[in-house]
Amino acid sequence: MKLHQRFLGAIFLAGAASLACAAPPDPVSLMPSGPGLLSGGFTQAVDGLFVDTFSFTPAAVDGLASVTLSSLAGPVSFFSASLNGQDFSYFPELGQTDFMFQAQVTSSMPLSLTVFGAVLDGDGNPLGSGSYSGAITVAVPEVHSYALMLAGLAGLALAGRRRRKA
Repeated sequence: MKLHQRFLGAIFLAGAASLACAAPPDPVSLMPSGPGLLSGGFTQAVDGLFVDTFSFTPAAVDGLASVTLSSLAGPVSFFSASLNGQDFSYFPELGQTDFMFQAQVTSSMPLSLTVFGAVLDGDGNPLGSGSYSGAITVAVPEVHSYALMLAGLAGLALAGRRRRKA
């Protein structure tokens, strides 16, 4: 009976350990990095085939997002990525190692990045471990840009009104 309990306990611990390894990464903080820019970065350790999903804080932003993924250790190969449901495939040119893409994002859905890839051995088999880094920058319109646009529209309306009176 004790052997049976130990066996079940070992299975439980192995299952708990695999779930702990599969925990999603912490949200990536996007911090102001210049006028109208929010930026953040992350590193991720990977083994074999991987699918990593990253969330961000603030969770929802409007603007043009630029993403760069780079291999840090081990032969990490990227297959594709998805930013807020927009899919991007990676077809590197000779000598290219970074996976870069841009996408328009809106605050109607939380910002989410999913990366698909593998750590490949010399024969192209998904074995081994490695790590990669990522950087994201979102260009967000500033309040004074909207104020300037509204002032221009008001000026056009005023000019149109004066012409009708004359």
